[in-house]
Amino acid sequence: MIGTGFGGAVSACRLAQAGFAVTVLERGRRYDQKVPEFPKGPPDEWLWQKKGGMYDVRPIDQMRVVQSAAYGGGSLIYANVHLRAPAEVFARGWPEGYSREALDPYYDLVAYMLDIQPITRSPGGLPPKTRQMFEALSRLGRGGQVFYPPLALNFSDDPTLRPNKFGVLQGGCVNCGECTLGCAHRARNTLDMNYLALAERAGAVMRTRCEVKLIEPLSGAEGRRYRVTYRDRGRGGQVLSEEAEHVFVCGGSLNSTELLLRCREAGAMRQLSEQLGAGYSGNGDLLALGFKVAAPFDPERGPPITAGVVYARPGGRDAGWLLIEEGGFPREIWPILRLARPHTDWRSRLFTALHRRRTATAEPPTARVLDEIVEEASKQEPPPVTPEEMRHTAVFLVMGRDLANGRIELVKGDKLSVRWDVASNLLLYSVAERLSQDIVKELRGKYAVSPFWRFAHLPITVHSLGGCRMGNSAEEGVTSGLGEVFNYPNLFVLDGSILPAATGVNPSHTIAAVAERNIERIIRRITGQEGWTAPERAHAPPYADPLTAVAIPAEGTAPPRNKGLGLTFRERLAGSWESLSEGAAAGRAASRPVRLHLRITISYLARFISDPAHPAVVTGTLFAEGLTARETAIKEGVWNLFAATGTGPEREIRYVLPFDDDGGRRFTLRGARVFRSRGVAALWRMWREGAALPFRIQEGEDEQGRVVGEGMTRLRPIDVVHLLLSFRIPGGRVMPDKTRAVFGFLAFFFRSLLQVALGRS
Repeated sequence: MIGTGFGGAVSACRLAQAGFAVTVLERGRRYDQKVPEFPKGPPDEWLWQKKGGMYDVRPIDQMRVVQSAAYGGGSLIYANVHLRAPAEVFARGWPEGYSREALDPYYDLVAYMLDIQPITRSPGGLPPKTRQMFEALSRLGRGGQVFYPPLALNFSDDPTLRPNKFGVLQGGCVNCGECTLGCAHRARNTLDMNYLALAERAGAVMRTRCEVKLIEPLSGAEGRRYRVTYRDRGRGGQVLSEEAEHVFVCGGSLNSTELLLRCREAGAMRQLSEQLGAGYSGNGDLLALGFKVAAPFDPERGPPITAGVVYARPGGRDAGWLLIEEGGFPREIWPILRLARPHTDWRSRLFTALHRRRTATAEPPTARVLDEIVEEASKQEPPPVTPEEMRHTAVFLVMGRDLANGRIELVKGDKLSVRWDVASNLLLYSVAERLSQDIVKELRGKYAVSPFWRFAHLPITVHSLGGCRMGNSAEEGVTSGLGEVFNYPNLFVLDGSILPAATGVNPSHTIAAVAERNIERIIRRITGQEGWTAPERAHAPPYADPLTAVAIPAEGTAPPRNKGLGLTFRERLAGSWESLSEGAAAGRAASRPVRLHLRITISYLARFISDPAHPAVVTGTLFAEGLTARETAIKEGVWNLFAATGTGPEREIRYVLPFDDDGGRRFTLRGARVFRSRGVAALWRMWREGAALPFRIQEGEDEQGRVVGEGMTRLRPIDVVHLLLSFRIPGGRVMPDKTRAVFGFLAFFFRSLLQVALGRS
């Protein structure tokens, strides 16, 4: 068994109860001591990459992923929420035999094992943020869609450690707000308090700090077996191996997919489906915030999530379903969250955080620079007491049914990459932002989003799904409806990676229920005992999921009050560049062609126009002869419209386009089309000057990286025609909406151009 999250813990428990000899390999540490040894202090202490902590934060190309590295998997850092995927989720993409009705008995079993109950059962009453969430939504006319999600918490008012129904010591919840840091009071019903404890009691061998590197199929007289090779960090990093007839990969969506990709790359599993890595989803996750809300929100009081609201509209699967849940957080992560404040001066923040010299023309931060800023913030000591500004800060976690059209892959042989199509999911993100903005306005606060989304249109997800998705054949998926890998008998994947679609709700409950369903069938198949069931199933009563009681009008819930639309368009530029190193050696280097085919995406036009940086995300391709043999993908590009240069009314359109050369080395093309005041009579001259894009190519993504070349591209009249014809409005369902968005953008563009011409700042 590889991994101890919701799939691994369920499977290890049931296999051990069925009498199998089970060895569990988990890369993280154990925190199930009587007095848990959770890290305290700066967030830097919790990181897997730094101190072997339980937070594994992965900045991977077009997505920022947060996942767990600990005994108990995601249950140690998640927000305790257990909701069932609505029936319509199973109507598309799932293999035969799956439906909400068929899965309900397994949902009931998970609910019993984790003893879930809503915040309304808490003897301490409702926290301030719960009450404020309900009141704000009621004023918005959404009171009928409010729900209180079941939480895997012990709401006893007695903090004394007492055995739970599985004989594991637990205390009662004291509303300390530290669920996501690890509960020192042992009040959370994490997987080490139930499934894993039962597995170990039934004979499962638990080996922590063991990271699996390779799975190899073996053939012999006894039939197919597998060798699992792993690095044991608890034994000084020794490389060891185990052999088994059945192997279960349960490392989570990203890790399980990466492991199988590396097995294929190493030649150990060449017959894995071509679908490996496909169907990745971030579950529509979006982080929104409200700063300076009127009444104290007190985000560190009570469990992280206690209430939510359903948004459901007919006629669109992608944006037809959303959940917004209020979020709490401890003061330990305030140094990071406060970076999202809408009034933050990013030019100042950028150079303060990175100890660099500030320049007047410093560009807004790229994704890589944001990673560095967050890393710097994570080293700061948390405030000794809760700052008043934090007490008036609200956090909202949005989930929705994205298109699950991402892909996890290895690029250049060994680098993990996530390709995510923001543009095709823009409608979902736009609705999520507008609904969040409605709530923040009702709380009389200042709306903000994650800086990664604001500047680079990079989602942050804590709910990675897909990559090894189930299907009816190897042409449709990587695994069967049982989670068995096609072409590799007795190799199973049982975690979020096999889910074929976004759930649109917190997915842990569905991952565990699917694991319960599949492991029951697997045990029956192996043992020949057709009637085998989990011992606890007889004790699991039906549990009423609160979403089934939510009142959805026949015409759907009300649309957001804040009307918002997105915009995408394509831009082509062509020109030449010269290598500076060749020029120094030979006097002057020969010019080489360069071509840019860009797709520029604005997720939310209203915010784009109001944001002084006017940021958009750039995807597409770049060709630079001498560096790339063919068009290469642009990685996390940023485009800023009419950004200030620091020279009076002068404005520029900035391009920051990271890309890899043929050898996998990272470079960045940086340039700006500058517009200077020439007077109204000289508008054409100003436009012609602004059509030129001088640029430099630098090593790496650092703005201070070594310059390897310079060049010039130009936007030709025919390119402008193509640009205007390429406008698409992802958030527009009817022609008036689309027309309004296009004319709104063009009005802003030409108004800004006129202000530059007139010399107005």
